[in-house]
Amino acid sequence: MGLYEEIIHATYENPAVYLSITFGFSVLVAIILPVPIELVLLLPIVAQQWGYLGIIVFFMAAGKTVGAWAIFYLGLRVEGGIRRWADRYRWIDRFVSWAERFVRRTNYLGLYVLLSIPLMSDTIPLYLYSLFNREGKTLGRRAFLVSNFLAAWTRAGFLVLIYVVIGQAAQFLFR
Repeated sequence: MGLYEEIIHATYENPAVYLSITFGFSVLVAIILPVPIELVLLLPIVAQQWGYLGIIVFFMAAGKTVGAWAIFYLGLRVEGGIRRWADRYRWIDRFVSWAERFVRRTNYLGLYVLLSIPLMSDTIPLYLYSLFNREGKTLGRRAFLVSNFLAAWTRAGFLVLIYVVIGQAAQFLFR
């Protein structure tokens, strides 16, 4: 068992600590950690503690949104530097143009869909949609954050659905 799993198991029965860790972990997963956020959801799903799961998802979604907010502003701050590099090097310019087109075409729905996929890294889509968000105008800050918040709920819903479907299939097969 890894460090993250040990922390989750050790703090799960203390909601104040677990929810604080969930929030902080979610911020870090959005900004830098390449680990699945679903780790914080597995115990309440398996235990079928749906009320507690709802509270955990809220803290997870709030933490991911705070992390997304930081990344959004980072994107606004570094865009000028990216443009200077793109002006210097043709291959960077091509990549930047492609990324901006991708963000413009897929918009909030693309961000929402990518962030809704279970086990998908949040970090990569958040950086892609913030760094190539032309002057912060392709995607507005509020909708960027709302897409992130709602995607966390959708992601948790997919996990519950998968758990229920697998459970039902197992009951049917092993009668």
